[in-house]
Amino acid sequence: MLQMLRLLIGSCMLVYGSYSDVRTREVSDVVWLVMTVSGIIFAGVELFMGRLVLFQVFKSLLVGGISALLLYILNFGGADIKAIISISILFPNFPSLSAFHRYLPMMGVPPLDIFVLSTLTNSLLIALLAPISLFFYNLLRRDFSPLMFLGYRVEIPALRRRRHFKLMHEIEDKGSEIEKRYIWGGIEPTEEVLGLLGDLERAKKIKEVWVTPELPFIVYLTAGFFTAALYGDFISTLLF
Repeated sequence: MLQMLRLLIGSCMLVYGSYSDVRTREVSDVVWLVMTVSGIIFAGVELFMGRLVLFQVFKSLLVGGISALLLYILNFGGADIKAIISISILFPNFPSLSAFHRYLPMMGVPPLDIFVLSTLTNSLLIALLAPISLFFYNLLRRDFSPLMFLGYRVEIPALRRRRHFKLMHEIEDKGSEIEKRYIWGGIEPTEEVLGLLGDLERAKKIKEVWVTPELPFIVYLTAGFFTAALYGDFISTLLF
């Protein structure tokens, strides 16, 4: 029952957090508070019942803390960092469940038995699918470019209808020609930038621009969470 409650709370909070981050670029701290408090209560009950050892809790918190610090250093969002810490508290070990006469995770518990680590590594592997998807999307459109793994072309009038993207080039009007400079990390599509592009488009100097989508990492973390709980650890499956 505790395992089911853990999985239910983690699933609901992460799905809601992902939805909120995609829609508003913000996630309420209530999400992480619910996961953290629930994790502390469940861990206390299982420690008292002898179904959980203190070293397992310490191991999960240590890996979760180090992972959160690395995400902070790499300038990931606050929601991603809080999600990692919350998962490490709510799941000090792998959930072990049975459904439809099968035990979950399907590939078994990996040797390290650190759920937050498997969630993170699974999510990073899933995130690698994004460049591959963009490549095939551009390939089908016959947009061949070194940037086809990172973004796609969009007509300038359509930019205002899109959300959560960055421009891949800094564009400067040189009078007789347009100069484009690739900017690592992209450029925010501010009203000033969109206005300049609109002027250039009306002057028939430029028609399309390359943009890169911005999908919050918490979406990949949520996918990593579900795959770790239901399937298991991707890397352990490949190595062992």
